[in-house]
Amino acid sequence: MTGHSSLSARDQAFLSEAATHFVSGRPAQAAELARALCARHARFGPAHKLLGSALHLLGEHDEAVRVLRLAVELLPGDGQTWSNLGNALDALGDAEGAIAAHRRAVELLPDAATPRHNLGCALLQQGKRIEALEQFWLAYERSPQDEELARLCRELVLEVGDADLQRRFCRLNLQHLPQDAGALGVLGALLVDGSPEEQKEAEQLLAAALNETPDNAVIWSNLCVLLRSQTRLEEAIKAGRRAVALAPQWAPGFNNLGTALRDAGAWEEAKQQFMQALAHDGECADAWYNLGCVCVDLGEHDDARAAFVEAVTRFQHPAWLLQAAHACRQVADWDAAQLMEGELGRQLSAGNLRAADECRPSPFAFLTTPGTDAAAQLQVARNYADRFAELPALAPASPPVGTDDQERLRVGLLSADFRDHATAHLMTGMLEALDPGRFHLIAYDYGPPAGEGDAYRRRLREAIPDWVPIASMAGLEAAQRMRADGVGIAIDLKGWTQGARTEVLAYRPAPVQMQWLGFPGTMGAPWLDYIIADAVVIPHGAEAGYSEQVLRLPGCYQPNDRHRVIGAMPSRAALGLPEDAVVLAAFHQYYKITRELFALWLRVLARCPQAVLWLLDGPDSAKAVLVREAQAAGIDPARLVWAPRLPVAEHLGRLAQADIALDTFPVNAHTTASDALWAGVPQVALCGETFVSRVSASIVCAAGLPQLVAHDPADYEALVFRLVCDGAQRAALRTQLRETRDRVALFDARAFARHFGAGLEMAWARHRQGLPAAHIDVPAMVSV
Repeated sequence: MTGHSSLSARDQAFLSEAATHFVSGRPAQAAELARALCARHARFGPAHKLLGSALHLLGEHDEAVRVLRLAVELLPGDGQTWSNLGNALDALGDAEGAIAAHRRAVELLPDAATPRHNLGCALLQQGKRIEALEQFWLAYERSPQDEELARLCRELVLEVGDADLQRRFCRLNLQHLPQDAGALGVLGALLVDGSPEEQKEAEQLLAAALNETPDNAVIWSNLCVLLRSQTRLEEAIKAGRRAVALAPQWAPGFNNLGTALRDAGAWEEAKQQFMQALAHDGECADAWYNLGCVCVDLGEHDDARAAFVEAVTRFQHPAWLLQAAHACRQVADWDAAQLMEGELGRQLSAGNLRAADECRPSPFAFLTTPGTDAAAQLQVARNYADRFAELPALAPASPPVGTDDQERLRVGLLSADFRDHATAHLMTGMLEALDPGRFHLIAYDYGPPAGEGDAYRRRLREAIPDWVPIASMAGLEAAQRMRADGVGIAIDLKGWTQGARTEVLAYRPAPVQMQWLGFPGTMGAPWLDYIIADAVVIPHGAEAGYSEQVLRLPGCYQPNDRHRVIGAMPSRAALGLPEDAVVLAAFHQYYKITRELFALWLRVLARCPQAVLWLLDGPDSAKAVLVREAQAAGIDPARLVWAPRLPVAEHLGRLAQADIALDTFPVNAHTTASDALWAGVPQVALCGETFVSRVSASIVCAAGLPQLVAHDPADYEALVFRLVCDGAQRAALRTQLRETRDRVALFDARAFARHFGAGLEMAWARHRQGLPAAHIDVPAMVSV
């Protein structure tokens, strides 16, 4: 301390004793001795510095500031004195004075950590997070072994929210403190959603963090999230269970475990985990959203709607708004759906499709939303596909793959629906008819186990010679298996529908990749070369709405199986149908039934008292809405007849009792339309502008009934009205269906297989010639 030589030996001893008391945590004794020194030496700076600092520790901040102001006047070049004055001013509530004092301390001690730490604290109290972080970071660079300072920096850099800064600081932290569990855990969490290389590093970091702190629930939960993203669901669930056991009151742990369980198909338990999360934190928006998702899985549409509404009440994310609106439509809550769709539309118009968002609007839910067009659907699909943009394409195979020793084209089919499912109902007959001398099929199956006696599973196993279960494989592993199997053309049969594993093809395991059948629209995915369609669902000139090149089949893009069994036809009385009524069948999921469409149906009922509306049974809340709307329109609710869900053969048997099958819009009847026609029931189609709204028209035309296609709601209503009133025309249509069913293109699986195979070979020929994918129109072949 400056000026010691002016003190007597006795006072120097007092000063030394006072300093010893101060550093030993005895500020009262230090203050007593320093006060006496100040009384004897009014201009002796070190004594005032010591007294002011001790008074600050004793909580006498007014007096401490007075004394320290004198100290900095006497010791203007002493950075520590300025720093202590800043601390006292801060305690007194003089934020600006404190910051100014700390800045002077930093100027005088630029290489010291403590003044920068103190300045950072003062700035942080004023809400100046960026400036505070800069000072804490500089302080840590000057004291890199300070674990507490490192922790403070990590917490603040996470609050600031800059992912690049977060990674940079954690790497600096680990450079100096390689065993710092906090830095290991934070950096590991930051890399969880990264590229495969970053995810590999994340797993190493999280494992190292757990080695240091094995009872850290947050790290276990982050490991659960990482393993889930890699489809290592058994390991993910184990890690998630460890997290909730260690932190039984921590909502995010239950939420993360629930998501892993949901992916594994353990939907009931997943629901319980989300409810546990909400029991501990009712404001956990993620848990509300995930609860809605698993309720959809379970078919609990009322609960799904309620959960999604809770989620969007807390966070109006575009993806959440879309899912909430879709859930509302499942229970005919049209008012709420329109409110959410309106807010979604405003956000999309404002450019709120953020490429960095982990949760992005579902392309499937979006293409089913009234009012969307092909351009908007492409935008949403591209945004969704961009989640996988960083997945690296596998290196080109050497030697080139694609055919086997017999020069058959190796075709990989990627799906979860190789079982008693609508997709299998459609494609099984075609796959059986595909020429095995030209095509070698391989199923890449990630679906649930098939039930005993599943006839479709059995037939598919016979039609597809190679079967590869990939449910437990990570996306990269499944892609590598596909590459090792020498697949030439890979076909995604699921698209962006529930439970899809589309990321497998994002690694480009096959030279030519397509999507078909499962998703009625563009997938916006740059790794898909073709969409298999027809000239009705994607007319010539409409290609701009698709990221894929269009491979058009003649007739309808949708195959059908002539071996589908039609069960016995019950009596109308047994089905609850009036014997003399004209029965209008509308066996659609409720999200397809819009307010406008239902009002149209009711107008037909009002004009045609002999007609009844035959609807698929559904949630009581939705049925109550439909009954209320009918009553408001003057329609007796008894004219709405509800049909329970049945196995497909029984359903086809009863369906024959309908007189007319009604279409929906903007999401048409798809498999439902084929069902009606196969059962001999005339299907009316309402044709729109997007793929999803043109499927019925394609199906009906392929059945030889183009006269049943309407192109606007007024024509549709008039067409249905005419058919209700004209029994002779209905009878003629039924006769035509019965007599031509085995000849029309829609049900000719063998012809479809020839056209389908020709399309694959045309696409493969372009690849073999070194040509890029291009639009292909497969010519119609004469049936043999």
